[in-house]
Amino acid sequence: MGMGFLAVVMLIVARTAVAQPPAASGIARDARLGTPLPCLHVALIDAGERAVAHTVTDSAGTFVLVAPAPGVYRVGFEIFGWERLLGPADTLRDGEMRERVYPLEFGADPGGDELPAAELRRREDTTWRSAVAATPDADIRFPRALRGTGTSGTVVAQYVVDVTGRVRADSWRPIATSHPEFLAALRAHAPAMRYEPARLEGRAVCQLVRNHVRFESVGLVPTVRVFN
Repeated sequence: MGMGFLAVVMLIVARTAVAQPPAASGIARDARLGTPLPCLHVALIDAGERAVAHTVTDSAGTFVLVAPAPGVYRVGFEIFGWERLLGPADTLRDGEMRERVYPLEFGADPGGDELPAAELRRREDTTWRSAVAATPDADIRFPRALRGTGTSGTVVAQYVVDVTGRVRADSWRPIATSHPEFLAALRAHAPAMRYEPARLEGRAVCQLVRNHVRFESVGLVPTVRVFN
């Protein structure tokens, strides 16, 4: 009787192990600095280039994505408005957890024209929605010291938007700037920035964001354009 009971238990355990869905996990790191990338949107992309699972990385840059079925998948990393970075294709099987370290470099600009709105909407679904800026572009002031000089330029800054829609002060990182005055103007405005926070399965989550701002000195009134 004891041996029969043990055999049943072993069979249940074996079936349970087989029934575990396949998954991909890993650590997202900045390729240059080697530091973890927290709150980064990560998606599991199937062979049809559809996102079938979403998550955001934790404070250590780690994540887990559960696949809906065995198959070939790639892990995609995305900052809203930038081209998605894709990891290598992996075959995921039931009961397996594929683990990798992903050194990532998004570059200093979106890589040309902004991604079309239709493409950005296609990447969102009922599971995932990116953070959306809620403060007007005009609230960012053109630097007084550069007014009337004909100086135009851009700034790209990276930071985490928390679950309340505010910029997390300790996450601020300049990526590129054409003039230090433009960078200072954007940073001075950061505490006043408000976002509709990202949502994962309906709940607010943090998200790593890059803000691409163009300062234009054209005519009598200089303007500021925010792309992200």
